[in-house]
Parts: sequence; C-alpha cells; structure tokens
Amino acid sequence: MENKRYIGWGQLLLLLFMCRVFTIMTFVPFAADGTGLSVRFAAAAVSAAIQAVILIPVVLLKDSVTDVLLKKCRPAGIFAAALYLVFFLLYTVNSLLHFQQFLSERFFKYADITVWIAIILIVCVYCGCLGIEALGRSAVLLFWLFIAAVTAMIFSSAKSFNTANLYFDSVTPDGLFPAVMDDLARNGEICALAFLAKHVKEKLRCGVYGLLASKLLLAEAAILTITAVLGDFAALTDYPFLALGTLGGARFIQRSDSLYLIVWTITAVINIALFLHISAGFLEEVFPKLKFRTTIAAVIVFAATMFFTVTNTSFSGIFTLLCSGWTVIILTGAIPLAALIISKRKVAEKKHE
Repeated sequence: MENKRYIGWGQLLLLLFMCRVFTIMTFVPFAADGTGLSVRFAAAAVSAAIQAVILIPVVLLKDSVTDVLLKKCRPAGIFAAALYLVFFLLYTVNSLLHFQQFLSERFFKYADITVWIAIILIVCVYCGCLGIEALGRSAVLLFWLFIAAVTAMIFSSAKSFNTANLYFDSVTPDGLFPAVMDDLARNGEICALAFLAKHVKEKLRCGVYGLLASKLLLAEAAILTITAVLGDFAALTDYPFLALGTLGGARFIQRSDSLYLIVWTITAVINIALFLHISAGFLEEVFPKLKFRTTIAAVIVFAATMFFTVTNTSFSGIFTLLCSGWTVIILTGAIPLAALIISKRKVAEKKHE
C-alpha cells in the first residue's frame, strides 16, 4: 500500500484532537481525587500554557525530531527514537487495555478477549498501513460523528443541569502543581507532533496551537458539563460521558450508550492505528530496510496487552511511571529543543566554513 506523506494542518489538529477525546471520554479531569472545580479549571489552563511553550522547538524545527538527530548525530538519533518508540508502544497498550476494559464491563462480558483484541489490532494495522493521509481524512469524519454524539448526549441530559453543583474554592500551589502534571500526563498525544511535523506541508503553527486551544475548550467544557449534570456522582462513575448521556432519560435517543459505543470504537481504532503508524515510523528511521514494521509494532502491543490481561497484572503503575507529565515535557520539549540546537549549530558551522 502507498504510504501517503502529507496532511493539512487542520487534519493534524483533528487527528490529535480525537486522540484527546479518546482519553477524556473515560476520565473526569481530577474528579476522582476530590480536587475542587477551581483547581480543575486552572490546571487545564496552566497545562495548555505549558504545552504551548514546550512545543515551540517542534514548531520551529518543522521536521521529525528523530530524523533530524539521525542525520546530524546518529547515536543521539537512535537513542531518541528508542525513547519515543517505548513511549508510543506503552501508550498504545494503555489505549487497548482501556478499550478492552470498557467493552468487557459494559457490553461483552462473556466474549473471548484474545479473539477480539486480535481482530481490532488487525483492523488498526490495516488502517495504520494506509498512511497518515488516510488517518487524517478519517479523523475529520470522526470529528463530526463525535459532535453529533455529544450534542445528543447534552440534549438528553439538559434537564439535569444543576448550577448548584458548580461550587468554586480557592486555588493553592500545593493543589495546583500535581493537577497540572496529571493533566500533562493525559495529554501525551502531543508527543506525536515531534514525529508528525514532517507530514504537514504548511501552517504547522496553526495546527499545533489550534490543537491546544481546541483541547483546552474540550477539557473546560467537559469539566463544566459533567460537574453540573452529575455533581459528586462524577467521581463514582468510570465512564462519565456514558453516564452523562443516559442520566437524562431517552428524550432524544432510546439508547445513547449504543451511540457512545460506536463513537468510542471508531475513536479507539484511529487512536491505536495512529500510534502504531508512528511506532512503525520510528522503526523505519532506525532500520530503513526492516519490513512489516506496523505489524511488528502490533505484535509487541498484542503480547504486552495479553500478558497484563491474562495475568491480571495492573498496568497503571508502569504507565504512570514511564508516561508521566515529566515524560511528556522531555519528549515534547527537551529532545526537540536539543535537535533544534544541533540543527542550527551544524548549519552555522557549514556557513562558517
């Protein structure tokens, strides 16, 4: 299959925006630990500001970070590619485990986990092999499906909107800092920009900062709506969007959870397929002659997912440790900054000669 290279800045925006949707559809920001509404709002805003700063080197570089490092300093490039590869493989495993847990708990309690995990990975490998252009077009269509689903859910739960649930408290540095780092950890999809920048023909800056603005709007709207409708119950439910859609009754749609299942399944496929595609890209940069790179990445993800599923071992501790907010800062800011400095230095040395 032909691997299409370029996407527009709008497609980049929606592709990573839908990855953020996949995360936020299963998580009420900071509600589980009892953090107040004011801290949640402030943390999302501060996190977005930090992301805007650390992404400056990616915007200036306008290329794959690892590709630049491999050309200028191959050992550094290989080391950086290995770090990114491990991160995205872990991110893919985490996404697949979350999706598996959702389906097992809500819809298919007695289904063979091995079979359908294998099936969804086969679908994701196929989508990943179609190339970044196909994934970008799919994200645009998925975005409108998501908007339709959210509109239906908000419409059906509008009568349950209660402003009494919106109580604000003071914001302290001790409470704000961990909330900000937690939000950064849940925005790991921005690390993909370090690789995807080379696929955007023009206006990369518009795509990057449009993405940050869109994600901030989504997070703040989710915090406001879920808190107003569900109140303290939001901290007790594992799937707040599903609860939001079903709490208000069936005035608009009979079974809103079926719509939720459709949207999240497609979102999961796009999310996993993108990260498999990126993982294959890092393998290609280090091993140009390696074949079946997407399949190799999928096999690694399948083996890891089955290990944690069959042995009933918790993956959250490993993921929290290796894919923390600090990891996002390093992969999105520190390494791209080093690549930018090395790139500019090499250019300056050539001009001097």
